[in-house]
Amino acid sequence: MLEEVVVTAQKRAQTLQEVPMSVSALAGDMAAEAAIVDAQDLVQYTPNVKFTASNPQYSSTMIRGFGSPPLARNIEPSVGLVIDGVSYGRSTFTNDGVFDLQRLEVLRGPQGTLFGKNTIAGVLNFTTVPPSFDFGGYINVAEERLDGKRYEAAVSFPLVEDKLAARISWRMREKYLGLYNTARNNEKEEYEDESVRLRLDYFPTELLELNLIAFTTHYEGVGNGFQHSYLTETAKQTFRQSDPRVEDDEFNETRSANAPTFASRDSDSVALKMNLDTGDFLFFRNGSIDALASWARVDTPFLLDTDFSPVNSGFFRTDGPDRYKQQQLELRYSADSEPLFGWGTAMDWTLGLFAGRAESKVSQSNFLVLDGFIALAPLIAEGRGVPVPAFLGPLFSLLGEIGITPGDGEDFVIETFVNVKSETYAVFGQADWQLSDSVTASLGLRLGRETIDGEQSNYSDSIVPSITNGSENYYEKGSITEDEFSPKVAISWSPIDELTVFGNVSKGYKSGGFSGPVIHTRSLRYEPEEALSAEVGVKTRLFDQSLELNATAYTMQFNDLQLNIFDGTAIYTTNVDEAESWGVEVDFHWLPPLPWLTLQGSLGFNETRYGDFPCGPTTWDDDDALPECGQNAAPSQDLSGKELPYNPEMSASLMPTIRFPVVPAWGIGGMFALDVIHQGEHFLDYDLDEKTKQEATTKINARLALGPEDKRWAVIFNAKNLTEEQERLLVLDAILQGGNYVAITRPDEVQYSVDFRYNFGHLD
Repeated sequence: MLEEVVVTAQKRAQTLQEVPMSVSALAGDMAAEAAIVDAQDLVQYTPNVKFTASNPQYSSTMIRGFGSPPLARNIEPSVGLVIDGVSYGRSTFTNDGVFDLQRLEVLRGPQGTLFGKNTIAGVLNFTTVPPSFDFGGYINVAEERLDGKRYEAAVSFPLVEDKLAARISWRMREKYLGLYNTARNNEKEEYEDESVRLRLDYFPTELLELNLIAFTTHYEGVGNGFQHSYLTETAKQTFRQSDPRVEDDEFNETRSANAPTFASRDSDSVALKMNLDTGDFLFFRNGSIDALASWARVDTPFLLDTDFSPVNSGFFRTDGPDRYKQQQLELRYSADSEPLFGWGTAMDWTLGLFAGRAESKVSQSNFLVLDGFIALAPLIAEGRGVPVPAFLGPLFSLLGEIGITPGDGEDFVIETFVNVKSETYAVFGQADWQLSDSVTASLGLRLGRETIDGEQSNYSDSIVPSITNGSENYYEKGSITEDEFSPKVAISWSPIDELTVFGNVSKGYKSGGFSGPVIHTRSLRYEPEEALSAEVGVKTRLFDQSLELNATAYTMQFNDLQLNIFDGTAIYTTNVDEAESWGVEVDFHWLPPLPWLTLQGSLGFNETRYGDFPCGPTTWDDDDALPECGQNAAPSQDLSGKELPYNPEMSASLMPTIRFPVVPAWGIGGMFALDVIHQGEHFLDYDLDEKTKQEATTKINARLALGPEDKRWAVIFNAKNLTEEQERLLVLDAILQGGNYVAITRPDEVQYSVDFRYNFGHLD
């Protein structure tokens, strides 16, 4: 018989079968066995979910084809992130929840009623291991391919018997990324990542529980992972004058960029939680009050080579770090009661108040080196379809007018920033009405108001950047007030304990805001986004509860969908009137009548389409702006009815696990498992350029473990990507170099690792 999976998808403990919506749950033990150290690998085991984190600046989560894409430095997320009950407003916090993990829940569809704004596509809900009053913990040491080293440890211990317990978790990773920078000759791209978490549980009385949860993380990386994925012959000839070893094989683990690129990340979070058992009050029974106060911040400084090449034409970096800070307060009351009007058997109530503040500062200093820019003239002119003299003529004429002579080493700086402050207040509630022993109806609603103040600027003291990349000097300041209305209706029917049929309709909301940082005034603001979702599904526990099989069919309709677009020169955010998604999700866990075998798997089909979108972003070789897009519009193409990027139409996984005796007399056994993970083809840019298409992949991972039955220790050998599939995480048009592309990829060679884990003290 399978153990019941307990989740907190509705902010209270329920079995997975009781939750009337599409939810998947992954256990921390499985992640540890599979040597999963980031969310990118973890979510592959769930249908219709994709997480990308090539480095701290480019993290992105997509559910059912919708989410905030890479490079969205200032846009709010579409997929909510919750770690130990705290909501985080940026997806870059995601991997802070992966280590010392107890459980990950993936909630699909709008979750605004209980989790608030910016959960329009779903929620990733991480729960880490809590403290224990029994002394115990673990130490894990791992060696990986490419000189990778990984250390992880945790310990729980009592501070005051039966009153106060603590748990400290620590993780450090260091790894050579496999990229060698030929332009900088001996520079290897590598990173170090270290995290510490403290959890305290305090029980001053039988009715009161207090929890303190704090973590800090530091990431330091050399390089940013970009390689040339396609270069024209003109580009190769131009670049090879600076570095003869330039090529465009995106999987050969070499790159060529002259700037000393780096990416760094520092995050901190502190949360204080309270649970008070209030008993009976008025007509409520078994009541409890939950309170949460939290603070978090993340800094992400970086430096990027502007042209991704060995030519010294410029670079851009953050002016100080990009910084995001948040403070949140939530007060929630939960209880049950007799049914209203005497109809049914009982009711469960959740009522709450929320207040939050957030502040985002995003900046960049773009350094343009004139002589290097002129050296790139052949390929820039090629991308614009004009002869080199026709491209350089206006520039040289302008330089002559302002007294600048090429070859004098002149450079220019463009300073760009966007600062945003927001305040959010909301009231929310949900009632689960047990109409009979087998039928439950749920009604939920969240009402909120958000005020957003924004400040945007772009400035250069020279007019040269206006000629080279269309930069405009501007300063804008404004305020936006938005109201949130997020209702939810659900019904579930359980004719027998082993079967639940459910349906729900919910509405989600995502904040609008101030685009940027952008170098022009084309799209400085974007509108809020809304979605309406409907699901029908079934959850079963069959064959004497040895098979758990869940399936959901859904449809989602989006209005004013937010897109974060890179047009080859600048990044900006805009809205699409309509988009839609529909599909099916299935997952299962089976203990067949073979005591040595376990099977798990998932299957997802997802179709996403734009609605009416006549002014969509176009490819580099299309300079036409459609008449209906207005005067001075950017080049565009009609994407109405076309698919959205970052969305594999099919995702699937199958995980057979075999356990067998090795030395029975000593109680030592073994485990062998395979992971077959399939992901369908999809585009990696909104313009649907064929050069950005990622082909379908089917990866096979294998692991072999050895250890005693009491799990005191284990040795685990993992081999990932045995099929040597080639996967790209991000593809961009090279800046100002139409027809040339850069990409961030995952290694296409087999990735080996060996973990040794020792569990000490009390064993569960």
